[in-house]
Amino acid sequence: MLDYHINDKWILDRISNTSETFDNWIKNLIASVEKNIESIDDEMFNNIEKQKKGMTKHEVKRELAKTKKQVAKTTKDLENLGSIPNFVPEFGSKILQWVGNKVSENILKEFQDSGLEGLENKFDLDFITGKKKNLSSALLDVTKERGINIKGVLYLIEALPDLEAFLYSTSVKKYYRDHTEHALRVAVLGDFLLEQEFENGDLAGIISEIIELDKTLFTEKIWWITSIIHDLGYPLGKMSSAVNYSLLNQLLKCYPTLDLEFIPCEIGLSWKGNQEEYLMIIEEGLSNEAREYVRKGAGYNHKRFPIPDPEIFLRTQTGHPEYNYKGYFDLDHGVLSALCLLNGLGTPDEIRHNEEYKGYILAAKAIALHNIKGKISDFNFDKNPLTFFLVLIDELQEWGRPIPIQVRDTYFTTELKKVTLLDEIELHLDEFAWYMQFRNAEAKKLMNFDFGLFSNNKEKSLERLHIGNNFSSISLHLEDIEINQSKKKKENVIAYKTIKV
Repeated sequence: MLDYHINDKWILDRISNTSETFDNWIKNLIASVEKNIESIDDEMFNNIEKQKKGMTKHEVKRELAKTKKQVAKTTKDLENLGSIPNFVPEFGSKILQWVGNKVSENILKEFQDSGLEGLENKFDLDFITGKKKNLSSALLDVTKERGINIKGVLYLIEALPDLEAFLYSTSVKKYYRDHTEHALRVAVLGDFLLEQEFENGDLAGIISEIIELDKTLFTEKIWWITSIIHDLGYPLGKMSSAVNYSLLNQLLKCYPTLDLEFIPCEIGLSWKGNQEEYLMIIEEGLSNEAREYVRKGAGYNHKRFPIPDPEIFLRTQTGHPEYNYKGYFDLDHGVLSALCLLNGLGTPDEIRHNEEYKGYILAAKAIALHNIKGKISDFNFDKNPLTFFLVLIDELQEWGRPIPIQVRDTYFTTELKKVTLLDEIELHLDEFAWYMQFRNAEAKKLMNFDFGLFSNNKEKSLERLHIGNNFSSISLHLEDIEINQSKKKKENVIAYKTIKV
């Protein structure tokens, strides 16, 4: 039985092992470390001894000897496609911090000498050296690595963490979950599953045959575009709620003795340009039900932008009531993300008449549909395998997603505490069975976790999917686990649910 524990370490390991330029960067970095170590002479030893008080020359040499061994081991690991992250923590040692600074000074020259000029801008040295080691900082690097060079999309990916920071701080009425690291997790997990063999062959081959797209093009570019971009529209979709609900309610709480009125802030798409033509590209070939969802998600049914009336709040003895904002538009982040992709490719005519954009159009359709909660025929694997696959991986990626909980210790002081319900999920590949086990008691308490509600929502989400004749059956096993601290941390399953697709 092939079992996998899928978590963020697993994701980072796959990134390092499957990225050619990522490996080249690391190898070049190691070579630079080796060169700097070899170039240390007595004068440098004396300088280090002065800078690092308490370290004798003998101790410095001993540290360097350890470093050489680590570099040799890491080089061997790289040759065997070993794990890059195992090397990264070593940059925190006393001597490697100093060597790391020397590497940073010479890194541009190293790339020029090795014929890799230009790659120095593709990766974040702080990420490589362990100063900033997380999935969010790797997202832009991996996007470029996969040949996604659409300027508008790259700008959005780079800006997404800042937009999400704002949404985290406002909490958007309910808790807000990340969509930056989530996108990379979806991409890497999907990439892994595409390699797996099913009854009719490997999954990548099955999907590429159905959509009539070159297998290499699909696995190396189209899947990565689909997964990395699929949630880019989320901040725009939530921004009106964030501004109106969170910020305006804070003002109402702060000024309970004043009569106030304001005009709600409404954000939507403009239809004065050629936006409608991009929407038509997405709609082509979709079911009538899907078209309706897409138009609603784009705000197309309300093409005339509203002029809202002022909201009036007169003071009462108990202060102002809570403002329950209801937006004029019901924007869907999947549709917004798809429009971002198409707008970045070129004009509608260029997209329609360029055969090279066929895969991008399929990606845009899958992205536009992935958040639709209704049961539509478009979620059939035999008909739209890319859409099916994106929805499936999107629903399975539940681990590591921080949930901000506002904890108030006074009327005006708010602490934002982030918790994660799951640190990993398990996959039993032979049965294609997935396991989500909720153990984090603190997280469950802070967010008032309702296992029954979560399970029912997950079941409804997966009920959209139809496996058809070419995809394996899927089972998802959810377990709510209580850990008894008084009995050697014995685990008790207090609730469970099995969902089959």
